Amino acid sequence: MLIARGACVGKHTYISPTAYVDTHKPGRVIIGDNCYITRNVVILCHTDTKRGGPLGIWNEGKEKRVFGTVRIGNNVFIGVNSVIMPGVTIGDNVIIGALSLVRSDIQTGVIAAGNPARFIGLTDDHVSR
Repeated sequence: MLIARGACVGKHTYISPTAYVDTHKPGRVIIGDNCYITRNVVILCHTDTKRGGPLGIWNEGKEKRVFGTVRIGNNVFIGVNSVIMPGVTIGDNVIIGALSLVRSDIQTGVIAAGNPARFIGLTDDHVSR
């Protein structure tokens, strides 16, 4: 269904049926291989509504929407109830903690969590050997 609406989804990727993946063009959502997108995750490729949101307060009534492509790398886990904002790139081998707001890029190999999401640690530090 998502692919038919313009999203690109890699092999062996699971997206919960309760996740919301925005596919409003011209923004796009590109998800890599071996990803796990959990319950109630929201991935947005646009901001604002027509007239700047409720009562036009976000952009003083200028009818403007901001679109951006979201890129999610390979081997990414996104925790329950997280929100990924437009234009964000998440690198490979990343863990996003539950209830996180990701509004800026997340580098490869990082654990990030919070509102806004911030660096917590490196995924390599938590690999069983």
